[in-house]
Amino acid sequence: MRRIGYAPRLLVALLLAGTTALAATRQWQTGHLIDTEQEKVKDGSITHYNTDGRAKNRNNGKTDYSENTTATTTDNIDTFEVYTIQAADKTYIAREKLLFPWSKPASVTVGAEVKFAIEGRKLIILGDDQKEHKASIVKTTLNQPK
Repeated sequence: MRRIGYAPRLLVALLLAGTTALAATRQWQTGHLIDTEQEKVKDGSITHYNTDGRAKNRNNGKTDYSENTTATTTDNIDTFEVYTIQAADKTYIAREKLLFPWSKPASVTVGAEVKFAIEGRKLIILGDDQKEHKASIVKTTLNQPK
């Protein structure tokens, strides 16, 4: 019976060790945050139809039918935070998708140094509050030699 009690604890410990090891392998870089802006992109729309029907009995035994249809269209808007970071050799433009209306972008200051890591096509930004934010790299430019 005791073996079952230790299995969940062992699983949690292994998962925590794996995520800690993953975070430690990131190659953190330092760069200057050139610009940040919020971008709203229309991603289609949804139309809802509501139909109200009525039947009215007449004196001659017949029934009159009427209906009223209302259509409501709602736009789907995706919100992104766009970051421009200048590193030693490259300048990166990356977009972080803010999934919910209450989602907040990285807490960073324009013109200040920022820590970031590159993982494939993802740029992980370390905010001033030490929270990590993943953004998709949109554009990479080589910096001109000085």
